[in-house]
This record gives sequence, structure tokens and C-alpha cells, in this order.
Amino acid sequence: MKRSNRLVILVGVLLAVLAFVGIVVLLGQTGSKTDEPKRTVTVLIAKSDIAIGDSVTPDMVSTKEVDPEAVSGNRIADPSQLTGSPALFPVSAGQQVSKEAVGIGGLANYCITACLEAGEKAIAFQVERVTGLDFLIQPGDHIDILFRGEVQVLQPTIDSNPENPRFEPITGLENAPTVKTLLQDKRVLYVSATKIRSVADPAATPVPGGSNAAPPPIESVVIIFAGTDADAEVIKFAQNDQSVLGPLTATLRSVGDTVQEDTTGITFKILVERFGIPIPDIIQIELPPAP
Repeated sequence: MKRSNRLVILVGVLLAVLAFVGIVVLLGQTGSKTDEPKRTVTVLIAKSDIAIGDSVTPDMVSTKEVDPEAVSGNRIADPSQLTGSPALFPVSAGQQVSKEAVGIGGLANYCITACLEAGEKAIAFQVERVTGLDFLIQPGDHIDILFRGEVQVLQPTIDSNPENPRFEPITGLENAPTVKTLLQDKRVLYVSATKIRSVADPAATPVPGGSNAAPPPIESVVIIFAGTDADAEVIKFAQNDQSVLGPLTATLRSVGDTVQEDTTGITFKILVERFGIPIPDIIQIELPPAP
């Protein structure tokens, strides 16, 4: 009986020792985890409100260490990466300034709605290499948009009169071209592809043999700009067939240029009267009578 009691006491002591050792080990592991430094990353924080179109420079931001999970968009770690590019959407004081906000890097978190000011609409049109400035337009640029169309040449009919004017095409004459600037100082929100972005991106698609594949040639791009419903109506009328390229041409403005130029448009008559384009004379040659 005494031996049984001693055995029970010995087992109890052994279990107590094992429990104590387990607690010490557990506390040691917890302490080591607590002592590990918490990982953070550097982000840029706006010192004051940044409006759409503001030129973003290093003096407008400060750096801050945050948890990696708290990063908003594609982060910028060094203020020197800010080279004065215009802000594509507003950033409030204290918010992070991401690559998307200043139009550099990828477009993973790019939001067209955030780029619009009150009353603005996002409007798209398509251009090819010449009408799109060789695809060098970028988000944040300001552009003017020109239209080129053709008008059928008409003349009054014999029975036409002031009360009932009637017209008919002139046989042998082709449609006459006409050109006019439709919209001015429109802010670009997005471009489907640009040569500047492809050149600035150091990443390339690897191919067998260790060389890099050349990027496919750009045939056309879609430009999205901020405008009004009236602007959208003009663009829709001017480019009613999306499969046809050429009616609309984008011209690039310098930074800060907000001048609205009053243009007359161009027709062949204006070229002749204002710019002195000479009209060829018709030379009549009398052929000798047939023998």
C-alpha cells in the first residue's frame, strides 16, 4: 500500500515538472516573437490637399513607415520619383500618394471615376499613329481635338427659288474637305497604350535564347478625356463609325496653357482667300482639224 502511494506521488511530481518545463518553453517562444522588430515599408504622404492637375513635386510629400498591409495602390518609396507629373485624381492631406495618383507605374488600382471632377464625364475616341501624335499622349496631358470631314458639293436646281430652295450634286466634283477645331483644353484621363509607357517600363517578356521580345507595334489607341455631355455629343457625331480612323486628331498643349483660341475652320475657299493658295488656270488647246 505504501509502495502504491509513493508511486502515485512520484508520477504526480513528474507530471508537474513536465508541465513547468512546457510553460517555460512556451513563454520563451512568445518572448522571442515579441522581441522581433515589426516589418514596415516607406510610403509618401501628402502634406496638403493635392488637386487634379497639380504638379506633384518632392516638397509636397513626406515619408512615413506603415505596415505592408496598409499600403494603398502601388507605393512610391522615394520622393525623388516625383518629377512634377500632374495629379490624375485628388489626394487629401495625410493620404498616401501612389504611383497611380501621378501616372507612373502600373494601373492596377486606376479608377476613372476618381479622376473626374464634379460635372465631368469620361469620353473616349480612337486615333491612329498620325492623328494620335505617334502615341506619345499620356494621362494628365491636355489636348485639343480637331475634326476633318467631307461635304458634298451642291448647286441650286433649275426650279429652285427663295421660297422653295432645292439643290443637286455637281457632276464631276468630289466632296469638299472641311476642318475645324471642335474641343479645346481637355484633360486626358487614360490612354490604352503609349510609346512613352512602353519605353519607361524596364520589364520585358523573356523568350528562349536569352533575348527580349520586341513589343508589338501599336496600330491605334483609345484616348479617354474629361468633358461634358455636350462634348460627348460632338465626339459621337464626328466619329459615328468607330471602325473608321482619321476624322478626329489630337493636338497636345503645353503645361499650363488654358487659352481658348477662336478658330474659323478651314475650307479650300478659305485657303484661297486668306492664305493665297493659287488656283490652277485651265489651259485650252485648239487641236488642228482632222484631215
